[in-house]
Amino acid sequence: MVEGNKSWKKNIKHLFSNLHSALIQKLQKFDFDADSSINNSSSPGSAATSKKSEAILAPLNVPLAVSSQSPNFEGITLIWFDPRLNTTDDTKQTAKELREINNYVIFHSDQLECVDYIKSVRDEKIFLITSGKAASSILPETIQLKQIDSIFIFCFKIEKYQDLLQKYESVVGIYSNRSTLINAIKENVDLLQKQLNAFSFYNEHQEKATRDLSQESAEFIWFQLFKDVILRMSANNNAKEQLIQFCSQYYRGNQKEYKNIDQFESSYRPDKCIYWYTRETFLYKLVNKALRTEDMAQLYIFRFFIVDLSLHLAKLHEKNREKDKVVMLYRGLKLENEELNRLKQNEGNLISTNGFLSTSRSKQVALKFALKSAKRTNVVSTLYEIECNLNESKSIVFADITKYSEFAAEQEVLFDLGSTFKIQSIIEDKELKLFVVKLKASDDGEKMAKEYIESNRKVNEETSLDILFGKLLLQMGKYDQSINYFENLLNESNEKADIARIYNEVGCAYLCKGEFKEAHEYICRAYIMMIQAKPCRVKDSARPLTNMANIYLRKEMYNESLDFYFQALEIRENFYGKEHLDTAITLNNIGNAYYKMQDYLTSLMYYEKSFDIRRKQLPKTDMDIAASLNNIGLVYSKMNRVYEALDCYLQSLEIRKRILPSEHNDIVQSLMNIAHVLYEQNAIDDALNYFSKALQIQKIEFDLTDRDKLVDRLEKHFGPKLSHDASQNIVYAESCRYIPSDSSSQVSHWPEYAICIRNAEPVNNITYREYHEALNICPAPPRRRIQEFVYSLFDEFIKALHENNDDQKILNLWKQVLNNCNETFDHIFPFVKVIYQIEYLNSFLH
Repeated sequence: MVEGNKSWKKNIKHLFSNLHSALIQKLQKFDFDADSSINNSSSPGSAATSKKSEAILAPLNVPLAVSSQSPNFEGITLIWFDPRLNTTDDTKQTAKELREINNYVIFHSDQLECVDYIKSVRDEKIFLITSGKAASSILPETIQLKQIDSIFIFCFKIEKYQDLLQKYESVVGIYSNRSTLINAIKENVDLLQKQLNAFSFYNEHQEKATRDLSQESAEFIWFQLFKDVILRMSANNNAKEQLIQFCSQYYRGNQKEYKNIDQFESSYRPDKCIYWYTRETFLYKLVNKALRTEDMAQLYIFRFFIVDLSLHLAKLHEKNREKDKVVMLYRGLKLENEELNRLKQNEGNLISTNGFLSTSRSKQVALKFALKSAKRTNVVSTLYEIECNLNESKSIVFADITKYSEFAAEQEVLFDLGSTFKIQSIIEDKELKLFVVKLKASDDGEKMAKEYIESNRKVNEETSLDILFGKLLLQMGKYDQSINYFENLLNESNEKADIARIYNEVGCAYLCKGEFKEAHEYICRAYIMMIQAKPCRVKDSARPLTNMANIYLRKEMYNESLDFYFQALEIRENFYGKEHLDTAITLNNIGNAYYKMQDYLTSLMYYEKSFDIRRKQLPKTDMDIAASLNNIGLVYSKMNRVYEALDCYLQSLEIRKRILPSEHNDIVQSLMNIAHVLYEQNAIDDALNYFSKALQIQKIEFDLTDRDKLVDRLEKHFGPKLSHDASQNIVYAESCRYIPSDSSSQVSHWPEYAICIRNAEPVNNITYREYHEALNICPAPPRRRIQEFVYSLFDEFIKALHENNDDQKILNLWKQVLNNCNETFDHIFPFVKVIYQIEYLNSFLH
């Protein structure tokens, strides 16, 4: 409790018992397009969870193939396209053999549907199998699609289609014999499976604000936290049964994997986990895909196996760490040019694999994989050389698994989850015709994760690693994953779990998805649990109150939103004090609400209060400082204070450039805002400069050397200028005069006309008559558009009058504003503000 608030604390029980009753009534009052279930004793997510399970476990629609509507939980999709496809016994046998190589096999006979499906694939590589004739038709449409890894042509007239081998680099070969085709596909599937690793990068030189991670750095930190979180997940007796049930359903009809699943069920023991992982059967494929795509639903299903594997690697590591203090390991693979370029861009930064990383003690074994012949020109042979100094790297876990592996000749060494390396150099070896990527094992990944946890603990009082992990999923934009993770926490919850906080975070995830009914249910439940707790959790209740306000803000119910924001503000000011960062967040939220209401003066007041706290509490280069400057700039821009807006935008951009990756969306936002203000000032060349930079970051293809076309695009993006072009504005204003009085379009046109009048003359020539003339064009204009003028135009009028020292006119103007408030506002704040000004001037003049 902050000093000076003891009396508030004494009355807390009485105050919040009343507040609780009032808020519960208000929460239940508003219609969210469905009945609220906050009084239901069961979890609001239980029904949704069961539906998801049904979808995952639904039977496959085709016994020997899979439906394209079924999810693919492996890393590769096999597509057989042939317009003359039929269901002969030969086709069925082919499907059966293909599924034993790779479970996810789809047959298409319609080219349009096939191409559309290929384009829809996001997380898998595609092997396309087709006939010679069909290849001539479909390949021109699909050859540029990066989803396709390899193409196999099956036909009897090999010579007729030889030109396709030269024309399309992804064509692996042309086969007239089915067994030869099947063997070629198997060889390439096995090779690709070993190379399907995803990487996350962390720029330790740029990411100074550890709380405010870029997308890629958030993924990096996520994997550092993942191992700790999954090791703490309960692996009860049902965990293995859940895994078996899921795999049996998914591989139904696949006889080869069915046998593997039966064997796993009957003979698996924790000390056999490495053997099962290296067998490259269903476990290897499913676990690696789930890790690579950060699929929390799948990771939860395989949690007990992942934990067994991680713990076993740790035991072997401890047993052998005294033998070798410095170890050199190797990994050879074909790397796509795009991935190699990403490595080059991150030279000197940290890198972490999204899963278990397989390497070899033998450089020759690694070179064999790297130099394996490949026809494709968009891949390069790459050799990772990894130095592990056990005296320097205490947290990196790896183990020689040769004697446990099914492939002992590969001399495999397996790294545990979250292993981190520093990219030291990338050199082209022209003699071997490959690139050598030198990596060094590093403890910095664990260090960054600890900094992230500590930063959130200090700023957000976030002490629960479980909740922090789910919130990080939210930050990464993985809303469904976050919901699934938190619902699993609820199902596995123990006495120590903070159920109310988990409900609140699930509500946040639904809010991010725009699913307001579900968000409302969870957030209501969180608030009620906190208020009804013994003792009452008033301090924590500010979180769900804020989230409820965010819901109403998104639904454009601004007065209701402000009610909840002000309740949250009262709690935070009394518990944390008026200079706390949580208080600053709430003040900023209130500023957002008034900005949406187009009450720009009030919005500016709250934005500035928030900014004052942040610049006292945070480093000058913190992301929240940049966000506050940007928000203040937005308000100045709306108030036509363009020079002040430009100054704020430039300061915000400077901070963002220093701490964010160059392609971050916040930098694009700043560049666009600056371009807009310069455009309004008629500084077209300067506006084009910033606009072009934003387009380049967004990778929007445009001829940046064609000035006329760029200007045209600039004007289309920002619309007609609202200032500094009086002649055009007046022409537009005059055209609006001739809109028929009974025209339905007048509602949409009157604000633009008012703005035109406003901008046709310098501010000091504006009179209140022009404002009324604009309003009279439409008898019943939308309320929020009136607010824009009531709270922005009169500020300029009054400034102009102040220059002439005419206080009586100012008083009269305030009284006219009060009349407008009476007509248009249904909440109290505008009245209070205007009446205060009138009383002040009355006392001064009389």
